[in-house]
Amino acid sequence: MESKIQQEYAVSVYMTTYYHEKYIVQALESILSQEVDFKYEIVISDDSSKDGTPSILKRYSEKYDFIRVNYNKENIGLTANMFLAKQMCKGRYIVPLSGDDYWIDNRKLQRQYDFLESHPEYVGVANRVAARTGESSINDFVEPPLRECNKAVKYQDYLSGKNYPLNGIMLRNMIQDNIELFSIMPKVSKYIDDITDTFLILLVGNVYVLDNVTVAYRRRISVKGEHNFNSMNQGIALFEKKISLMNELDTAFEGKYDFYIRYRGIVAKAIAKYFRPFRTKNFRNVYRTIPIKYRKRFLAISSFFNIPAKAVETIRLRMSR
Repeated sequence: MESKIQQEYAVSVYMTTYYHEKYIVQALESILSQEVDFKYEIVISDDSSKDGTPSILKRYSEKYDFIRVNYNKENIGLTANMFLAKQMCKGRYIVPLSGDDYWIDNRKLQRQYDFLESHPEYVGVANRVAARTGESSINDFVEPPLRECNKAVKYQDYLSGKNYPLNGIMLRNMIQDNIELFSIMPKVSKYIDDITDTFLILLVGNVYVLDNVTVAYRRRISVKGEHNFNSMNQGIALFEKKISLMNELDTAFEGKYDFYIRYRGIVAKAIAKYFRPFRTKNFRNVYRTIPIKYRKRFLAISSFFNIPAKAVETIRLRMSR
């Protein structure tokens, strides 16, 4: 499971930034405040931000010699930029942090490092993540629920609809040794990373989920002028992009894996959100792009009856805060 590349650092924290001027300082300072007994680096790839993000990154990289920054001349999209940032990492372990999120536990890195050092059977270890709106310090919800913590997650669990928080993970640096596998992510979607990345990691090995909360995920709900995915993609457009991703993922693996439950979750959420969606032409058009092998298994009906389960899951998450 260990990478064959020469590793100068014990841990590499990799970041992707894009119009994160308002948030990047908090993100960086949350890394720099970590209490660790090992050497780490911070690698950042900025996707051609036109705000003050590059100048802030330049200031930090000049101050700290373990911070390296790549500045894309042109915007290449989140997934390609993330793939690039991962390849910049020199550490034995790698940890993601988005430029608009931040850590809320100063021992996050040390605990995860210690776990992986003593548990070679896992490729990664994840922590729980607190979702917070804007600048609030109050959790909207915490995921995953406690009942899903302190246990391993396998790729079969992903296919059955389970998730683990990708933005709370520490991984063994296995990118170079699995470069072809991880190159799939930017091919199937330009902007959605987590649906694919969580699966690709599990194809390499199992991930263990701890119950401590270490990451604040900043919910940047649609705001005019904000350069983030939620602001630029809403309604049917978001549904279309997620279905397109699943279609591309299914094609990439040539039908080897059964993604029926994953499709069902996406369709169920769309049905719950849009009133009488099957009377909406755009919804029907997107739905019909789903491979017939899934649709002929009564996907629409199954998705409809899955809505209560999705509602219960949402309630449980909000109660967990």
